[in-house]
Amino acid sequence: MGVWKPLRTVMLLVGLLACGTPAAPPPAESATATPPAAEAPAERPPAPVAIRFGLNTPGAAVTPLWVAREQGFFARHGLDAELVVVPGADRLAAAMMAGEIPMATIAAPALLSAALGGSDLVLIGSFTNDVRFRLFGCPDIASVRDLRGKQVAVTGRGGIIKRSTELVLERNGVDPERDVTFIAMGTVNEALGALLAGVVDATMQGPPGMFRAEDEGMRLLADTVDYQYRTIQQGIAARRAWLAANEGLARGALQAVAEGVAFAQRNPERTKEIIAQYTQADDPSLVERTYAALLPAWERSLQAPPDVLRADLEAVAQDVPAARTARPEDFVDNRLADELERNGFIERLYR
Repeated sequence: MGVWKPLRTVMLLVGLLACGTPAAPPPAESATATPPAAEAPAERPPAPVAIRFGLNTPGAAVTPLWVAREQGFFARHGLDAELVVVPGADRLAAAMMAGEIPMATIAAPALLSAALGGSDLVLIGSFTNDVRFRLFGCPDIASVRDLRGKQVAVTGRGGIIKRSTELVLERNGVDPERDVTFIAMGTVNEALGALLAGVVDATMQGPPGMFRAEDEGMRLLADTVDYQYRTIQQGIAARRAWLAANEGLARGALQAVAEGVAFAQRNPERTKEIIAQYTQADDPSLVERTYAALLPAWERSLQAPPDVLRADLEAVAQDVPAARTARPEDFVDNRLADELERNGFIERLYR
């Protein structure tokens, strides 16, 4: 009975409470009442737009593009960029004119030739505005003058490699048209392979190919740095018609490239990893020399300087008379690059 009594008391209290005044029923929902608003789902950013971005070389001169891809800068600015190497500047220009490649890195000589030929290609930016190549020959070639009657490998009929080679030959009294035979190899890597195999007598190389040539015992004949040849080497180009319809994509691409340049300058160790990945180089010394050679050439501003096109127009005029009356400004549209400067985008990358 000691346990039952308290339990019985509790049961009676529960019964009394149950017999009390019933609780009021919840009010009926009004037919005209506005239901509570459902919580809006978080907005998802739009999927990146797929775009083929052409590269004018498989060499490390385009490292900022590799960095922009690997570090996610293209994706950050709304682009799923596929980096496509198109061998030969003339073929790259043709691919752009055909609409196969909307944007690309391209040097001034090839773009000028295409534009003077009737295309609507235009430079919308640039991140390298001088030439840093070296001309190497077989060990038995003692000087540039010894290339008379020899075969010289270039990447194509036009482009910066051929133009730089012509410049060096001319400065050393060798007529590019009569004294040497140019062999178009497609890429700088294939041109280097031809030199090392003894198929050609000389070729112009940038990093890392010029260091590979050096390590293989090829003879250095000329360094274009000594000639202070200013031109747009790594220009960013598009067709004017495409640019007018896709200005947002072009702006995003320039922003990604600008971030790639800034990252490459400020993060050497990660950048060298990316160079090693894309050049398939397992020699740390080769990668280190490549990075050191390229670093001074990368420009913070992406504005393409029209004035450096004058010498190229003079050279192109030998084959295209219309170049004699053309203005450098006709081949450049810096509106988007100027915008990145005005709104502080470039400055913020280096804080």
